Amino acid sequence: MTTPSATTDPLLDVPFLRQIPLVELKRYGDLWVRVALRPGENMWTEGGLAAELGVVLSGELAVVTGGVEVGRVRSGEIAGEASAFFRGETRTASLRAETPAEVLTLSVRDLIRLRREGSVIYDALLRQALVTLVRRIRATDLRIAQLAQGGRAAPSRAESGLLSRVWRALRPDSPTGPAPSLEPLLRKMPVLRPADPEDITELSRLFTAEPMKEGQVIFMEGAPGEAAYIVAEGKVEVLRHVRGERAELLATLERGDLFGANTLVESGARTASCIAAEPGWLYRIDAKDFNAPSARAGLLWREAVLAALASQLRSANLALNRAIELKASLHGDHTDATASADNEASFRELLRASGFLQGSRTSDAHLGVMDSKASGGVSSSPYTKKRE
Repeated sequence: MTTPSATTDPLLDVPFLRQIPLVELKRYGDLWVRVALRPGENMWTEGGLAAELGVVLSGELAVVTGGVEVGRVRSGEIAGEASAFFRGETRTASLRAETPAEVLTLSVRDLIRLRREGSVIYDALLRQALVTLVRRIRATDLRIAQLAQGGRAAPSRAESGLLSRVWRALRPDSPTGPAPSLEPLLRKMPVLRPADPEDITELSRLFTAEPMKEGQVIFMEGAPGEAAYIVAEGKVEVLRHVRGERAELLATLERGDLFGANTLVESGARTASCIAAEPGWLYRIDAKDFNAPSARAGLLWREAVLAALASQLRSANLALNRAIELKASLHGDHTDATASADNEASFRELLRASGFLQGSRTSDAHLGVMDSKASGGVSSSPYTKKRE
C-alpha cells in the first residue's frame, strides 16, 4: 500500500538528510511516497526496471540475487541506488521485507528533477549511494573469499615481504619519457566524456603522476587504503591470497583502468595486492582530495566513481552467480574428472569475480548517469554547460 508523503517529518529522521535545510526538504517533500511492507513481501524484483530508489524508515529488508540473500538494508539506509542513478537499468537484486517495514521512495523521474534543479538533496543521495555501494562491494568480496575458502583475510608482514620479492624483477626498468596526459583518460569515463574542459582540468589537478618500475608493489593486501589510481601507461597485476599460501592472479589492469576507488569513499583494508607488471605511469588521487572539487566538478566526479563502482559490482555478481551455478552442478551425476574440472572452473569464476571488484576498465563501463531530460545521454547534464 502506498500513500503520498504528507510531511517532511520522516525525512528529518534519516541520518544522511539531517544536514539538509528544512526549507529544502519541504520544497520537495511531496515527491516522496511512503510504502508499507509486510514480512515476506517484495519491494522490487530482480530483473525489473529500476523506476525508483528507497530510503528505509523502519524494519529490515533482505537483498536477494539468484535466490540467495547477499545483504540487508536497515533503517536509515538507502536501497536501489546502484540502478536508480543510471538510465534504463534493471534491478540486479530483489528486495524483500524480513520484518514489517516502511520505505520512502523517490521515482527516477523526480531524482532527475532534483539533479536538474541543483538540489542539495540530490548530492546527499549521491554521497549516500556511494557509501552503500562500497559496503555492498566489501560484503560481496567477503562472500567470494568465503566461497573460495581462503586461508585468511590478509597476508602477514612476512608474507607481504615474500610476495614483494617474488614479483620484483631482478633489474626493474623505469618508464621512459614523461607521464601521458591524464585528461584523455578522464574523458574515457562515460560520465565525464561530455564535461566542460575547465571541469576536467580541475579534476586533473587532484591527481599526482607517479612512475612505476616493473615489479614495484603499489599496495599490499591487508594494508590500509587511502588512495585510488588510474593506469596511464603499463600494466598492473592484481593478486590475492585465496587458497592458503597461494597468491592467485585476479586481473591485469591496463591503460585507463581505475582501481582502489572504494577507499576514496570509505577507508578500509586493501583486499588484494597490486604490483607493476611492466614499467609505466600511474595517476594517484588521495581520499582527502575526493571532496575537494567545486560543486559542479565534484558532483560529476562522484557520479563517475559511482558508475565505475556499480559496473564493478554488476560484473562481479555475474561471475559470482556463474561460480555458484558450477558449484551446484557438482551434486549431479559426474565422473571424478568432470567434477574436478567443474570445481576448478567454479574457482576460476570466483577469481574473476574478485578481480572485477578490484578495478574497472572505465571506458568499457556501460553505465551512464542520467541526464536532466532523460533523453538517453549525459551531454545535457545541468552540471555541464551547453555549447552554442
